[in-house]
Amino acid sequence: MALNREWHLLHRLPGTAKLEERLDWHLAHAANCGCREMPESIRKELEARGLVAVTPRSLR
Repeated sequence: MALNREWHLLHRLPGTAKLEERLDWHLAHAANCGCREMPESIRKELEARGLVAVTPRSLR
């Protein structure tokens, strides 16, 4: 899937983001943009918390 440029321009992840902010950002990113896969470390942390990322691909 292509980059959702508008979403990325409006939702920048700061380099100093804490883990909670990173998890929230990556969940929102997965739901709104399919430009890349979620990092393994983020995916594993979400799974450990019992959360599943909804992606545009999983909605098909």
